[in-house]
Amino acid sequence: MAKRNEKYFLERQKDPKYLYAVIFIYLYFFAGIIWHSWNLTRDLMLQITPYGLLLASLFVLYPYIKERKKKLLVWIITTYIITFILEVIGVKTGIIFGEYSYGFVLGPKIFDVPFIIGLNWVVVILGAVLISKMFSKNFLFSALIAGILAVIFDLALEPVAFRLGYWFWQWNIIPLQNYIAWFVISFLSAVFFNLLKVELNSTLPKHYFYAQVIFFIGLSYF
Repeated sequence: MAKRNEKYFLERQKDPKYLYAVIFIYLYFFAGIIWHSWNLTRDLMLQITPYGLLLASLFVLYPYIKERKKKLLVWIITTYIITFILEVIGVKTGIIFGEYSYGFVLGPKIFDVPFIIGLNWVVVILGAVLISKMFSKNFLFSALIAGILAVIFDLALEPVAFRLGYWFWQWNIIPLQNYIAWFVISFLSAVFFNLLKVELNSTLPKHYFYAQVIFFIGLSYF
């Protein structure tokens, strides 16, 4: 069964539709770098940011949703709910990530947290999990790598997110606590993913992870 799934997975990656999807993801975020850096389009980009993130996330998750993989759907829904609740607690108390508040760029909120945040956690952690499995199949070690990758992602994200008004830190200082929280949340989410023994037939979230890191690093130079 495992060999058959691996063969199917490898064949899936050679599918022209898959290759076009990968190319689209990179072009999408490359265009985002240009449009965010151009004065004439920057304000428009900020206005449509939550909708752009929503479309990109659904584009990446669509193959899984289409296949109705129950274990993965359980993981996605659970991860969304837990990360969103943690964000609410974090905003209200400061005990998880530190003292911060969300601006208006990321769209509609409930309890002062944008709806899109939980979904972004899902696709980022999923991408980190897929990358981690390239380095190790070990249950805990791959989860550890996923946690580290998520922190690297946040290191690229934070300076740009602050500048674009995604969120604001008290005294304009990003606390170490934030990165520790990112690691713990991502590590535990990866452990849960591994416990469910989810089988995936698409690596689009991996490319989404790479593309977003490139996007934020690129914007940090403009």
